[in-house]
Amino acid sequence: MTYPSSSPLVLYIALCRTLFFVFTFFCIVGSTMVSRAQDVENLSMKDLENLSFDQLLDLDVLQVASRKPLSKKEIPGTVTLIKRDEMIRSGARDLIDVLRLVPGFEFGQDVNGAIGMGTRGVWGFEGKILFLVDGIQMNEILYANAPLGNNFPLDIIERIEIIRGPGSSFYGGYAELAVINIITRKGEDMNGVMASGYFGQMQGGFGRANGTLAFGKKFGDISVSASAFVGKANRSDRTFLAADSTQLSMLGNQTLLPLNINLGIQWQGLKVRAFYDRYNSMTRIGYGSIITEKPVPNNFITLGADMAYDIKINDKLTLTPRVSYLRQTPWQFNDLSSLDSTNPAFGAFFDKTATRTLGSLTLSGDVLPNLFLTVGAEAFWDNAVASNLTALDALFSREFDATGNVVHASNTVSYNNIGGYVQGLWTNNIVNINAGIRVDKYSAVPIAAVPWIGLTKIIGDFNVKLLFGQNFRAPTIENIRINAGVRPEITTALELQLGYQLSYNMLLSANIFTVSITDPIVFTTINGLESYFNYPRTGSNGFELEYSVKDFWGFVNLNYSFYAADNNQVREYTVTGLKNILLGFAQHKATLNASFRLFDDNISINPSATFLSERFGYAGDDANGNATFQRFSPILLVNAFLQWRNIASVQGLDVGIGMYDIFGANYTFIQPYTAGNQPLPGASREFVLRAAYTFSWN
Repeated sequence: MTYPSSSPLVLYIALCRTLFFVFTFFCIVGSTMVSRAQDVENLSMKDLENLSFDQLLDLDVLQVASRKPLSKKEIPGTVTLIKRDEMIRSGARDLIDVLRLVPGFEFGQDVNGAIGMGTRGVWGFEGKILFLVDGIQMNEILYANAPLGNNFPLDIIERIEIIRGPGSSFYGGYAELAVINIITRKGEDMNGVMASGYFGQMQGGFGRANGTLAFGKKFGDISVSASAFVGKANRSDRTFLAADSTQLSMLGNQTLLPLNINLGIQWQGLKVRAFYDRYNSMTRIGYGSIITEKPVPNNFITLGADMAYDIKINDKLTLTPRVSYLRQTPWQFNDLSSLDSTNPAFGAFFDKTATRTLGSLTLSGDVLPNLFLTVGAEAFWDNAVASNLTALDALFSREFDATGNVVHASNTVSYNNIGGYVQGLWTNNIVNINAGIRVDKYSAVPIAAVPWIGLTKIIGDFNVKLLFGQNFRAPTIENIRINAGVRPEITTALELQLGYQLSYNMLLSANIFTVSITDPIVFTTINGLESYFNYPRTGSNGFELEYSVKDFWGFVNLNYSFYAADNNQVREYTVTGLKNILLGFAQHKATLNASFRLFDDNISINPSATFLSERFGYAGDDANGNATFQRFSPILLVNAFLQWRNIASVQGLDVGIGMYDIFGANYTFIQPYTAGNQPLPGASREFVLRAAYTFSWN
């Protein structure tokens, strides 16, 4: 193992002092806020009615881990709720900025410059994190990936509900390490027309320019929403250093071109959603050490529709049939020059379309005074089609001769899944019990059943959660195509969470977890060919601390997370000589997200910061073919955003300016597995400007 020169000890001392003073300051402020918050408790009901939703911490209600709306303290899961106001105040550029503030979440690069997410030290891009928009799956069907970076309009999001850990019995498939459900704004949330623009300028050149146009209105019983988002961004303005020491300016050589159209209608119990999401990119960074001669496309295109209808059987029971359809073209790398054997990108041609048709039926309600029960069944059918230009060895259902050559293959393939679950919430004076089981039969693998249980108890200002859950993930279409012998993986998680409400609007919580994946499906290279392989095990142990306070002056959210690799047996995730750390991810992470009202509620200053301890990245192979690694020094990303709402007394006109990475720390996306890609530079210091105008239609 080889390392470049390490950072000076002075940086460590400075970072430790900074964190010490920050935490000391907020502890002092926190003690002051306790007395201030006690005054809030003594307010009259009329005064309480005038408080904003953000100031009432107890009213943060989620449904992501339970069909029944519950408070954050009661919900049987380790959850995070991010609301619209927090996102807008922070000046976040995209979902990466928003999700980075969640404990344990961090990012890495995959092939072709795509950016994915991991949590608690484990790489989750390989179908281990479920992304939903209004309950509709956004993970692509072929590999189960969900790329991030300037690709979804924050302005149409009402809130984001997140489960850290297996996502209850309701979710199968990719809900192993986390569930992220993005809930968009309904007609009554907007009540008018909104137009917004976002501009960013990096030190070295153009950063991004995005625009959103949205409409929402409730007409009697009918709620209508519609939005369109379009933009262009550079991933970075820094220099990429290839494996052969070739230097490549990132400006213009990895551009992101999103287009998102979202339509929604609600009428009584009927909910209909349709969307088109085109996430195009042009990049010169390919697989492993490949650098193309010119930028080539790497596109993700999704067309989706979803319809659900809540049928009230009686005052207590609701039956919900649902149908959903997805048509996706992910990882589209269809530049014809890649078919030329003299081109460095030869063999990278990829043009496949996948569809999923899903139907489900759910019955939920209070079957007894203290028992809320949910029973559901669902089935989906997956189909994939490869274009006629696809090489024989990249097709489906391949047959080989004695020497390993493909002699026959198909342009199409189909799989199906039938699943069912039952989950009940029993409330009583001793301990609330939320337990369930999910059974799935995917056509390519044996039947699987996984349990889930959550115990919650509130004792005065204290709350306790004990959670145990498993999740089963079958291999995807491309997993099976590449290796027909790949097996499903099962994730097991055990968590203990303790919370203490210091005052009416102040909460402390600590969460201890252990997560393990049996037979993890891992992307790897065997004899120079890409493959998927089951390793025996990987996982992590750790803990997360959170402190939140909200009041008239604003809010402060602080969190710290730590993980240590636990019996990791995946070679591609391993850093030689360091058994407690996983490739690409910092063991220690601390974040701050705050908002302070300056003169009135219209003007606020919103700082945020993320500290990451040392990370390690792949640095090539030595003379004996063994992987070597480079060390990345600890990094502190500091941002600030000034927001002025209803500027110059113009109702609905909001303007904000800010700066990301104020101190020029220059974050780098590391590949969290050894597959030959060099570290990918992120953006340098970026000046950002946001302007939005909402015309209310009363």
